[in-house]
Amino acid sequence: MSTVSQLLNMIDQYYPNNATNGTKIMFMNAAQDELSPYFGIIVEDNSLVTVALQDSYSLPTGLSDVSQITALGVAGETTPTTRYSYTKYDLTPRDDYPAGTKTYFQTIDNLGVKKLVINPEPTTSGYPIRIRYRKALTELSPTNLSASPDFDSRFHDILVHYACYMICSTGANPDTIQADRFMQSYESALTELWHYQMLQESDSPTNRRDNKHWHKSNGYAGN
Repeated sequence: MSTVSQLLNMIDQYYPNNATNGTKIMFMNAAQDELSPYFGIIVEDNSLVTVALQDSYSLPTGLSDVSQITALGVAGETTPTTRYSYTKYDLTPRDDYPAGTKTYFQTIDNLGVKKLVINPEPTTSGYPIRIRYRKALTELSPTNLSASPDFDSRFHDILVHYACYMICSTGANPDTIQADRFMQSYESALTELWHYQMLQESDSPTNRRDNKHWHKSNGYAGN
């Protein structure tokens, strides 16, 4: 498992530079922001309960967007005893669902607040809503160099490749040749991570969202 300090040393070894630790960590956090929806740790939240004839709910703490959700179910009783007490709901584009299906989607009000919407609206209050979602990766900090990224330690060098890419491609005199090399390394490592995760999930598959980063050579860094 790599610490922030070790990752910073790797960046300097791969590409000697004058960037501050704060800048390099900022670049690594930018990569983590892109990885979070797909590689964050899956956690479960049971804090929401149904309210009769109410279809929209505030997102629970730790969940910032419904795209993080991997599974959502609504119980058919106030005190569920087994997993079979929950009815599965599927993600759908806003208001785009066939009659009779059980779905969820997201709305944003005029203040920019995101809400979870479940369809059809519950007819009974007090039934737990179980949400499994990918928790955002913990932000790295220059004040805690002994911390380690949350995702699989075998792929921590992804952050190093991305930080080196950003260092090379920014500033007054970008090193475009090295930037391209580090982006290729980044995309190669990312492909390995995707393959590994798909193998891990093959025994218990989930509904995977399409991901532009999985399409080869499309500039995963947002370019």
